[in-house]
Amino acid sequence: MKGHVSLTGSSVYYRYDNLRVIVIGIIMLFFIICVLFPFFWLVTASIKPQEFIISNHFYFLPPRITFDHYVTIFKFANIGRNFINTVIVAAVTVIVSLCVIIPASYALSVLKVKGGSLISRFILALQMVPTILLIIPLYIILQNLRLINTYWALILSYTTFTIPFCFLLLSSYFAGLPAELFESAYIDGANSFYSLIKIALPLTTPGIITTGTYSFLMGWNDFMFANTFTSSENVRTLCVEVIRLVGTWATQWGSLAAGASVTVMPVIIVFLLANKYIISGLTAGAVKG
Repeated sequence: MKGHVSLTGSSVYYRYDNLRVIVIGIIMLFFIICVLFPFFWLVTASIKPQEFIISNHFYFLPPRITFDHYVTIFKFANIGRNFINTVIVAAVTVIVSLCVIIPASYALSVLKVKGGSLISRFILALQMVPTILLIIPLYIILQNLRLINTYWALILSYTTFTIPFCFLLLSSYFAGLPAELFESAYIDGANSFYSLIKIALPLTTPGIITTGTYSFLMGWNDFMFANTFTSSENVRTLCVEVIRLVGTWATQWGSLAAGASVTVMPVIIVFLLANKYIISGLTAGAVKG
């Protein structure tokens, strides 16, 4: 009888556990659909003929596929030039940010320089400053330096905000490295620079990729700084140009969807390629005891 009761209780437990897994799975599937459906609709709208985008009939899939919208934006909307501009700005933002962040994080977290704790707190306080408050001061500084309507106007404004956050993120990753590794290297005659190149960088690859991805997204997705500091088509980025596809009296929704797809796809590709490293980098130090 005791064995029967135990078996029954176990069966109830397993049925309850399976039901919970099914419910959680359904909820997660619902949220995944809610997240992915806008992207699906964006891509399908970009390859639909104009008459099927605005229609009385609902077309879940395009009845006929056309790439005329992509041809239009690259031929008449200067999207190709804007794409190159965005790639240049985002890539240089990543390089400049990492060149500043890596040695700074290493110095404060591994070398334990004097005043490191105070510097970290000051940088953390900088994160509390709203972005919108710095637009006018940045504009005045960039104008005095004659950098308005240049790539450097965007790069400097982006790194102003990527460096503090990425510094805090990468510092926590450097702080999680065993101090014994560096002590052994110093005993063997290695200097600080050699320890950074040969020990710290290989072990902090996920954190570096995470910070680099964040810097890339800042340089790629920004609209406010790009719209404020640039007015020339030679340096205008994708986010600003896509907004210009919205007409005053009418909007070509197919061209707008194609421009938005060109803007979004590189971000999705970067996340898919760096997903494993991003998760590892963001959880750095989460279980440090």
